[in-house]
Amino acid sequence: MKLKSRFIIRILALLWLVIFIAITWAWFDKQELAQLWHKLAMQPYWLLFMFFMYLTSFILKAEAWRRYVEPREPLRVYFHGLIYSLLVNHLSPLKVGDLVRTGVLMKATGKTWDDALHSVAAMRLLDLFILGLFAGVGTVWFGLEASWLWIFLLLFGVIVAGFGYKMIGIKRLPFLQKHLSYLNATLISSKGRSILALVAVSWICEAGVIYGVIQILKLHLPFISMIWVNSITIAGQVFHITPGAIGTYESTLSGSLVVLGIDWKDAYAAAILSHGFKFIFSYSLGLYSFIRMPIKWNEIKLWFTHKKGV
Repeated sequence: MKLKSRFIIRILALLWLVIFIAITWAWFDKQELAQLWHKLAMQPYWLLFMFFMYLTSFILKAEAWRRYVEPREPLRVYFHGLIYSLLVNHLSPLKVGDLVRTGVLMKATGKTWDDALHSVAAMRLLDLFILGLFAGVGTVWFGLEASWLWIFLLLFGVIVAGFGYKMIGIKRLPFLQKHLSYLNATLISSKGRSILALVAVSWICEAGVIYGVIQILKLHLPFISMIWVNSITIAGQVFHITPGAIGTYESTLSGSLVVLGIDWKDAYAAAILSHGFKFIFSYSLGLYSFIRMPIKWNEIKLWFTHKKGV
């Protein structure tokens, strides 16, 4: 069964890559792609804006995670855990960065695997809740067809339920009850409201990457619309099957921009540039985290297999 699942995943991953390459080949040649990157490089102020907004997004997510787990621990533990997760997700064809994120927290704080995994799953659920909220509100705000809203709500409901089943481990009822009780108690407290606020602002900041690219390409869309586009794009790659969600990211982002009236070719150019920027960011900050808080390959392999014992 596992071999069959892996085979299907690899076929789907190959299909996404083929589609991505085909569309890129059809719409852009090497010279056009080079011109796009040159245009991006010639806008240092917008590049700094994009870097600052993306970095701020991760700092806010790290602070939200720290408040949920243990406010007395230094912020850097949570920040590096997030960056390691980002790096692994941009290297692996599967979204396994959360396992590394769990391992980093366990190693740095001495928490059990179950407790560390719970905090990661809880923060992911909050991410999905905020993204779903932004997607739903944006759908109504921009006057899209009502059917879009119900599709998005259904999609997020399925994703949240599936993620909760996978990460929390619903088969172990005592474990589930323990952590759901803690999650519920935290969210209804004043601390929970501050955590939700930090998560919401972090995703608003992340939309700054797409906004910066939009401004560089002179497509002239308001920042608020980029919050909706970013929410749809991130939600579309929750369970990606290519490194960094190559193909999935481009299709969802460009499709969202087209819905807002942008030409397909311009929308796809924006997707390529913003995704390329995020790859560079993940590798650069990943190297920084490795220098500041190094982990060993044997530890990562152990964390990958630890999931079986959860």
